[in-house]
Amino acid sequence: MKNSKLSLQEVWQLGCQGEKLTVDDQKRFATMARSRFHTFQMGMTHAQEQINTDQTQSLVAGLAVELKDNPGLKVMWERMSISESDFGQQVTVQLERIEQPVIH
Repeated sequence: MKNSKLSLQEVWQLGCQGEKLTVDDQKRFATMARSRFHTFQMGMTHAQEQINTDQTQSLVAGLAVELKDNPGLKVMWERMSISESDFGQQVTVQLERIEQPVIH
């Protein structure tokens, strides 16, 4: 992988915003996104083992908001198989709920 002029933090921020990245930086972003989603999955597994529905709901809601606020991260989410898992489907449903416009 070529040396990037961007720090990991810059790659993460730009990638989450959906900004164009070099091929190498896009790979770096994908790796970080995969790690973020794996951390989510581990948290969900732990919460389920502890039978902590408040924690599972909080994790799902938190990731849904994170995806809503970060279009580049949302794209990565949609590309990865975790989005199709039971946990992922819960996040997707929550994301759809919060993305729907409020009608007054």
